[in-house]
Amino acid sequence: MLRSRNRLALVGAVATALVASPALAQNATDYSTLTSAVDWSSAITALMAVAALVAAVLVVRKGIGFVLGMIGRR
Repeated sequence: MLRSRNRLALVGAVATALVASPALAQNATDYSTLTSAVDWSSAITALMAVAALVAAVLVVRKGIGFVLGMIGRR
């Protein structure tokens, strides 16, 4: 268990990090000129297609297990 001094130091460190984060984000480099040239719709479509394929495989696998379970229970 943490001692009270260590707990206060931990809470102080976390509070400092949370307060400092927005200040650091304001000074961040702006990459919008680089990322605006990328067409994200095709990348998102490809990721969604892969996710749909994985979901379809899992549904078919579950269905096959259900049917085989019903056949085996006769």
